[in-house]
Amino acid sequence: MDAQPVIALGREGVPIRIADEAHPEPAALVEAARSAHFLRSEDDLYPGMRAPAPERWKAWLAGALAVWPQLSGAAILRADYAIASQDPATLSPVQRIPHFDTTDPAVLAVIHYLCDAPHRGTSFHRHRRTGFEQITPPRAPLWRQALVADSARYGLPGSRYHQDDTATFERIGTAALRFNRLVVYPANCLHCGDIAETWARGDRLTITALIKVCAA
Repeated sequence: MDAQPVIALGREGVPIRIADEAHPEPAALVEAARSAHFLRSEDDLYPGMRAPAPERWKAWLAGALAVWPQLSGAAILRADYAIASQDPATLSPVQRIPHFDTTDPAVLAVIHYLCDAPHRGTSFHRHRRTGFEQITPPRAPLWRQALVADSARYGLPGSRYHQDDTATFERIGTAALRFNRLVVYPANCLHCGDIAETWARGDRLTITALIKVCAA
């Protein structure tokens, strides 16, 4: 596994970890996905379908994270195959802007790309009104108030996937998509998949996970 130096994005230094040639048998993971049972859940804001990730992938990830000493021993909270394929015309307003997964600063998000071009990667953003790049517990109510203010001034975002800069968000960096690339980032940072141009293909296969870093 080829781990790159940690990247610090934006004014808050959001740490992005990237490793290429991550898994020893990525083709086997793709093949296993062919027989996985993908479902769309009504209470899940992910814009597509998920299926449980193989147990062997979880076991591999637990060991692979040790390439970054700070993540050694992290607990895996959930892990799923994921295919982003929802028609943008059906997106709710909150699905049309960058999001965060949790305000818990000890939780990190993991994405393992199991597809290639023309698909694109994952982008990270700053909210212009607040300047927030990460949403912590004290910031959460301010974030909600700011979204209401944004809607009052600019209206709701259109029925499309977020991409590039807008009146409300500025992109601070991107983790480009590459087959068998592993990306780890804080689950409380503002991010979104760059899927606007390829959602209809229905084959943007990834494995996504949430992990929790153990206290020292």
